[in-house]
Amino acid sequence: MNQKVFGDTELEIRKRIVGTWKLVSAEETLKDGRTRPFPQFGPHGEGFLMYQADGYMCAVLANPGGAKKADPAQTMSDGKVGADDRAFAYAGRYEIDVERKQIIHWPVVATEPSFIGSRQIRPYQLERERLIFSDVEKSDPTVSHWKIIWEKVR
Repeated sequence: MNQKVFGDTELEIRKRIVGTWKLVSAEETLKDGRTRPFPQFGPHGEGFLMYQADGYMCAVLANPGGAKKADPAQTMSDGKVGADDRAFAYAGRYEIDVERKQIIHWPVVATEPSFIGSRQIRPYQLERERLIFSDVEKSDPTVSHWKIIWEKVR
């Protein structure tokens, strides 16, 4: 799929995204027009997104200001060791759909079990050293759309 669309081929896009990206912001726009940070990660969310040339990716997001467990090594009553709702991560393969301007993530491992084996579509824009994911929100009726901005680590 190396045909030209918007002046970029899949190979050109792949070359631009391969590497490490640091989270700049993750926000939702509500139906009433107000914006807010993603609730799980708060206003100071941190994260990294990594794409490899071999077609694998990894994403990690965390809320450094969220409530911390007293002893993260202590086994929780549900059997999870060090369970923590302040972080979210997944990794697996990715592919680029240049025509639709989408990067599709195929998680093989994830902190959220429902992500494993799913197809995570990320409509993208590349602006200089920023990778912007943005789409209409489909699961929360109070949210109009979401946007995640990543900046290339140099």
